[in-house]
Amino acid sequence: MTRPGVRAALLLLLLAVAAGCSRAVDIGSGSPTAYSINVTNGGAIDLAVSWEDGSSKRTLGLVRAGRTERFIIASPRRTDVTITGATPDGSRVISSVPIVLVPGTPVDVTLR
Repeated sequence: MTRPGVRAALLLLLLAVAAGCSRAVDIGSGSPTAYSINVTNGGAIDLAVSWEDGSSKRTLGLVRAGRTERFIIASPRRTDVTITGATPDGSRVISSVPIVLVPGTPVDVTLR
């Protein structure tokens, strides 16, 4: 059995640690915009898909041959972006398609 004083001290320590680990998060009107795209791989090999908005290239994921995957693009600098499909090892670009992102409407992209 533990003594009441030890229990109280452990409870206070636990509360202090929990308070120190918490943080405030603002999800008001300044929250980032997210766009949805459906990427169809019309080719015969799997593609590593990425997007670029002029500032940097970002990976979305793998789309298997003949399949469609949905991806989310969050907080692009511009709404005109380029979707690129490359070999899974990144050694060769197979297809690159410029698109315009539309808020609230998924954009369909086919890579061949």
